[in-house]
Amino acid sequence: MKTNAGSMHLHLSAAETWLLVASTQSGATAQAAWDQWRAQCRIETADSDSQAIFSMLYLNLVARLGGPEERLLKGIYKRTWYANQLAFAQLRRLLERFAEHGIPTVLMNDAALVAGYYPDIACRAIRCIDLVVRAEHWDQSVALPTAHGWQKLQGKLPTTPHGLSVTSFSGPAGHTVRIWTNLFTAEPQRDTEARIWDAAQEIELAGRPVLVLGPVEQLLCLSADSFRENDAALFRFADAMRLLASLRSTSDWARLVWQAQRYEHILPLRIMLTFLSATLSVSLPSWVLPALGKMAISHGELLLYRRACDSLPLRVKSTCLRWLSSFRPRAARDR
Repeated sequence: MKTNAGSMHLHLSAAETWLLVASTQSGATAQAAWDQWRAQCRIETADSDSQAIFSMLYLNLVARLGGPEERLLKGIYKRTWYANQLAFAQLRRLLERFAEHGIPTVLMNDAALVAGYYPDIACRAIRCIDLVVRAEHWDQSVALPTAHGWQKLQGKLPTTPHGLSVTSFSGPAGHTVRIWTNLFTAEPQRDTEARIWDAAQEIELAGRPVLVLGPVEQLLCLSADSFRENDAALFRFADAMRLLASLRSTSDWARLVWQAQRYEHILPLRIMLTFLSATLSVSLPSWVLPALGKMAISHGELLLYRRACDSLPLRVKSTCLRWLSSFRPRAARDR
């Protein structure tokens, strides 16, 4: 089973939808979905995408219901718990190194979600440790892991002087670290960067305070990542649901919509919210999707998130822009 970010929408197979509902919903809704999944699928033959939310399934439903799958799922839960403990140990050492060099960091993605938004650290596996640094600390930050024995990897995302930059490293026990800067490139850049830090939330990790990316910024990044990659993993939808649950006021939702426009993330956010509302019955304020639907889409979004184009005119425009951009000099495209 694959979760495919197609040219217009996010698509799940029936089995993927059942598993996701069983792992995230409550009561009879979750149980009915689990019964449907069990009737057609087996844990032993599930693909890696489905396996990634088995710990969540165990905590949400199977630990209470029991059944023949309980023992196997409990084993997966324990394995995830142990692996995440090792990831957090690596994270603590990294944070100490950055602190020693006077480099402030904000934790994002897997480790931030597990530590800051999920009720149990074994809900889902930490695949990678992601740290955001300020642009002024970029050169020093990307040299730091290498100095402490981490090996630099070839990145898939761009590293440019003025845009989103990320560098990856592999380290002990197969852990991966990514260092990010310029998550959003709205001008003035210093103000945008300051807003990220101001919105970050402090949590406690192993007795020390750690900053994690705020839910609005994390949701925008998560939605964008779902369309930068060929496949949107099942756990991304569970992550998005957790983040949305932390938006508790009208001002939180207004800020999400406003930031999506300012940071040019309208398309990925719009499709993600539409999918969650239609497929997982996530409740949204009635004005949110209409507001996102009325916003103008920038050329940058049409180029970056062509798979999120949800109408024929947008898809045609995106195709034309990509065709025209191929004639621009490389230096101009990189600016």
